[in-house]
Amino acid sequence: MNPLHCRSIGMFSLILWSLAFGTTVALSSLSGPTNSPTASKKRVHIVTGASGYVGRAIVHHICENASISLIQSEVHHCQDVLCLVRPNRVATEQAYWNILLQDIASPVSVRVLPYDMLDGGASLKDALASVVVEQDHAETCVYHVASVFGPTEDHQQTALDNVKGTEDLVRTLVDSGMTCRLIMTSSMAAVRGSGQRPRNGKYYTEQDWNTISLLGANWGASYQWSKAESERKAWEICRHHNIPMVALCPSFVFGPPRDSINSNSYSITLVGQWARGESQVQSRLFVDVRDVAAAHVAAAIELEAAGQRYIVSLETRAPSQDIATWLREVCQTTGLSDPEKVHFDGEFDGGAIPIGSKEVDAIDRLRRELRVTLRPIKDTIRDMAGNLLKETAQNDC
Repeated sequence: MNPLHCRSIGMFSLILWSLAFGTTVALSSLSGPTNSPTASKKRVHIVTGASGYVGRAIVHHICENASISLIQSEVHHCQDVLCLVRPNRVATEQAYWNILLQDIASPVSVRVLPYDMLDGGASLKDALASVVVEQDHAETCVYHVASVFGPTEDHQQTALDNVKGTEDLVRTLVDSGMTCRLIMTSSMAAVRGSGQRPRNGKYYTEQDWNTISLLGANWGASYQWSKAESERKAWEICRHHNIPMVALCPSFVFGPPRDSINSNSYSITLVGQWARGESQVQSRLFVDVRDVAAAHVAAAIELEAAGQRYIVSLETRAPSQDIATWLREVCQTTGLSDPEKVHFDGEFDGGAIPIGSKEVDAIDRLRRELRVTLRPIKDTIRDMAGNLLKETAQNDC
């Protein structure tokens, strides 16, 4: 038998063995000697805000899909993840990932480093330096997820900080001289402001930009302004310096969190309040956090995605009455909350585009170019509410 064929069979068997028995196998030990420079590649993922709702989901997606990618691909992509988090979260986050990687037998290496988005790029510079030293020929992807969303004491300063953090990050990438791809977590807030009509008069596309939100009007408007301004700044710098960038514009992100106890996500707070009957259920344009994570990783890998802007969202706004119905079903099934307390806002009609009408054009393009298929909103609500109610019950015990 051909010795190369024997080695391939042996590698495949070893991978299956490691997955079955929970053993982490170093990818370098599986690749074996080769004369092909493309047979084994290192891909480094650097994620800012990696302890947050979306950032953690991205890292989970990388870790949980690495073994499948390894078996299916002819090119072995050894994967390293650098999680950039607030300095006071480093030890906790490193312990979290060490345990998880053992549990799922992922071949991914995860390191946690301190990050401050307002330090002028110093902490990102340190992270990039470690990549240069350790992996000279690595494919590097930087996911800029870190951003503050939700009411704050000074929403105007928070918005300015969001913009400064983005600009400093992109300029640090330029100064590093590294070849890397930037995946920018933007938002539907950068696509349209409250009440803004779409350019085509029908629905929003990636060609639309928020031109009406004003800094300082209220916390929502300040946040919307910050996302539009941050994305504009990033595109401007990246185009001038030939940095490949992909912008992802998710709508309101919902879905089961990986760690709701240590998360201050506004989405988690909101759905928890809805399920417990503490506030009215509101109509929203949704996307599942798991699908947002998948879109980020696909944007880093798909060659044709460079230079593109994607809306990541379901296309119609979910009626508040439907959301309330699904929440009541979860409350009744789990017995963890009183379904009669769930109530909804029936007055809001959707604003610029009526509820039930197509609001964005996104699904076909995501499936075609990023190979990402979005979950139905009903699944997202049920999974998220069930998760939050169970965690609340466990914490109350």
